[in-house]
Amino acid sequence: MKRICKEKEYTSIIANRLKCNEPHPIELGFISVKPDLICNGIAYEIECEDKVHYGIGQALAYQYGGYRAGLIVIVNDWDNDRLDQLINFLRWVSNRLGIETLIFRCMDYECDFARVK
Repeated sequence: MKRICKEKEYTSIIANRLKCNEPHPIELGFISVKPDLICNGIAYEIECEDKVHYGIGQALAYQYGGYRAGLIVIVNDWDNDRLDQLINFLRWVSNRLGIETLIFRCMDYECDFARVK
């Protein structure tokens, strides 16, 4: 049975692995936005794969606020065809929009990172 992805369950694991700092709000002038994590100067948004499109908008707001922006996508499915399609999409996002993209692929809390290049 496929595990339902809940972003909050993985945020502290990701923060520990990437040695992230506590995020703070980024002022955009008309609103303030808060990334999920700030790691090595990159403001990251974390999203489960089915909500990846939401994370792109958040990451663009962090860029507008003067930060390098990143998107970490949590994947709980081992379907290689689906993963290949996600990687192609994230490669496009990275190349076209300048957003640092990572996949955090997990199976029963055994997780690893994959940088999308």
